[in-house]
Amino acid sequence: MNNGYSSIDEVHANDLTWREQEVLILLAERQTNREIADQLHLAESTVKDYVGKILSKLYVKNRRQAVERAKDLGLLDRGREKEIRILTNLPAEPTPFVGRREEIVAIKQKLGETRLVTLTGPGGIGKSRLALKAAMEMIPDFKDGAYFVSLAPIASVDHLLQTIAEAVRFPLATQENPEYQLLRYFRKKQLLLVMDNFEHLLDGAGIVSEILQAAPGVKILTTSRERLNLQSETIFTVSGMAFPGQVSVMDILDYDAVNLFAQSARKVCLEFDPSRDELEQIANICNIVQGMPLAIELAAAWLQILSVDEIANELEKGFDFLAIGARDAPQRQRSMRAIFDHSWSMLEQTEREIFMQLSVFRGGFTREAAQQISGASLQQLTDLINKSFLSHDPDSGRLEVHEVLRQYAQERLGQNTEDRVKAQAAHAVFYAEFMGKRWELLKGFRQMLALAEIEADIENVRAAWRYCLERRNAPLIWRFINGLWHVYWIRWWNHAGMELFSEAVKVLQGEQDEELSALRALAMAYQGYFMAWLDLSEEGYDLAKGSVTILGQLDHPKALVFAYDSLAVNAYFQNRYIEEIKAIKTMLKIASELDDKWLFAFTLFAASMAALIKEDYPQARQLAKKNLNLYEEIGDVIGSTTPLIVLGHVALARGEHEEAREYYLRCLKISQETGFYYSIQTSSKYLGKVALEMGETAEAEKYLLQCLLITKEIGFIRDIINLLFEFARLRVIQENSEKAVELLAVVVQHPASYQSRLLEGRIRDSAKDLLAKLEGELSKETYTAALERGNELELDEVIIELVDIGR
Repeated sequence: MNNGYSSIDEVHANDLTWREQEVLILLAERQTNREIADQLHLAESTVKDYVGKILSKLYVKNRRQAVERAKDLGLLDRGREKEIRILTNLPAEPTPFVGRREEIVAIKQKLGETRLVTLTGPGGIGKSRLALKAAMEMIPDFKDGAYFVSLAPIASVDHLLQTIAEAVRFPLATQENPEYQLLRYFRKKQLLLVMDNFEHLLDGAGIVSEILQAAPGVKILTTSRERLNLQSETIFTVSGMAFPGQVSVMDILDYDAVNLFAQSARKVCLEFDPSRDELEQIANICNIVQGMPLAIELAAAWLQILSVDEIANELEKGFDFLAIGARDAPQRQRSMRAIFDHSWSMLEQTEREIFMQLSVFRGGFTREAAQQISGASLQQLTDLINKSFLSHDPDSGRLEVHEVLRQYAQERLGQNTEDRVKAQAAHAVFYAEFMGKRWELLKGFRQMLALAEIEADIENVRAAWRYCLERRNAPLIWRFINGLWHVYWIRWWNHAGMELFSEAVKVLQGEQDEELSALRALAMAYQGYFMAWLDLSEEGYDLAKGSVTILGQLDHPKALVFAYDSLAVNAYFQNRYIEEIKAIKTMLKIASELDDKWLFAFTLFAASMAALIKEDYPQARQLAKKNLNLYEEIGDVIGSTTPLIVLGHVALARGEHEEAREYYLRCLKISQETGFYYSIQTSSKYLGKVALEMGETAEAEKYLLQCLLITKEIGFIRDIINLLFEFARLRVIQENSEKAVELLAVVVQHPASYQSRLLEGRIRDSAKDLLAKLEGELSKETYTAALERGNELELDEVIIELVDIGR
């Protein structure tokens, strides 16, 4: 019996890295190793290695067999699926959607007339499924897609902005207020946001109004047990599915509620084919629960041990009993509670204990997590699925608990302190081990799979991390800390990263235990690291310096490497180049003495940058090539983008423009496919600069604009000003020197122009030099007029104009 879980074949197929899948697709197109190498910007020997790994993982002997095997496993369709899903993160439907056609049409109509619709109703009434179905049908109506924001897993309004940002795949990457960053991102978007389970975060409802005011092309569909109480809000009350007695139709099977019961019944009784008498009893059941979907699904699950007649009788008895004790409760609440209580009583004691422990999860979870934390067997989990206490997503393999049921189980769990503490501790231990293992995978061939697994479980990871912090559990905190830093860096969650590690620094303040002191020092380093990218390098430098001092006195050399890296990054942004190079030399020395290939590769990037800063191009190139080879050997594709950047920089500095372009293109392709924002932004910028040097103005415009769009969205002010200088250079080549003067006027008056760039000095100095040149070429009247126009311009309007020209 499959039970909906992955087969052995599928597990092996998922072992293919994203790069191996990419090579596999090209193999299916009958491309040679040389052709694949050219297309993916790889060495032919590297492609040969990838092909060997593909054959091994698919258990085949040659390329032809690999392609046939890939077709059988559906691997060649994944690229197309990715293209289809690129503008949405709406989760797949776990079961076929039943009925509700009129409601869907009405919701779509309301969203056509207004921009904020809230689906209200009690828990279990089907708000989330209805919202998702309506949103799925509306994806074509929104140029920038539709996105689902699951709010149930988060416990505080403080995490609302980061949750929205993660859902729409936008990194909060600068020191600017996260809300401002998010609003700027939405400003020009045309998309639909589905914000699910808002009822426990109503104090944060103001962000909904802010988004609507800032972004005229955004519409929002929320679900909540209570209205948000916003002026722009249109309420759509969700009631039960159509059931006999509520409306009149000719055939009982035409009622949505009856159809849902029948579909749910077939999960436990595959051949379920009700008689006329049974249909009438099903109609009675649907009437009793007022068409509430969750109640219908739970009641249908009782068919494992009861007949349809017995289910109806049990429900009627249950309601009579409940009504005695709670006559003032609304009908729907009485119905739901009766269903829960009776469903609970029908579980075996072991199943109850398992389900209570599963209530500690935030959002979905894997079968492995469920089994380890609750001790459940595969069969017990399958039984809970069949009884509708759990749902299973066949695509992801993840399990989920309806939020109302989770709260019910959490309430039960809370009645026994010992059981609650045991479940929370087991949850923390599992995710500590999970993150410890993923930290190793993040550095090798399976990094994209590891990254996806962490992101899918990010709320569970954060909850477990905070639990371990509160209890000062040093061994478990060590399992989390490096992986969290790495994921936040890859995704450029700079602001969230700073906050995450700032919290750890505060919690561990004053600890005398050596391990906790070391952890606090490493958290300081990571907090400082993210502050460097938030233009807070002065504070970041102090944190990193303190971290180096503490860890230098303790026996944690690997942690000390990261502390020195944080110090080097902050020193760079502080123009402390001597101290930066000293820190890099020290971290390289420490790493070279450790048996850790990845850590050595990590430090080689810094070492190659140090050589670049000293303009020792042969040394920089040698170190970068060694760095690239090592990253490719250990399978760190994301890491490989950083030496590619250095190799591009070296070639550009030496005037080898074609070579520089090849390195930057290779970097851009990899970073776009892996979602590594730092390298996307950097390679785009330098591809524009290379094109400028080669006089290819159309190419320069394309890449500079691409970089500007990314940089504008994340609010990286220093690089926005730097890009305006590059656009000024471009306008000069395009023989539009007046516009160049206007742009340069904006640059020199902005405070960020005082900052330096790699190998190029301060932005302001370069801008002034170009202004002086243009002043000598233009007439006094023309130059002065252009300069005055530039002095009157606002930065935002300049960016908007550049973007509009690019379009």
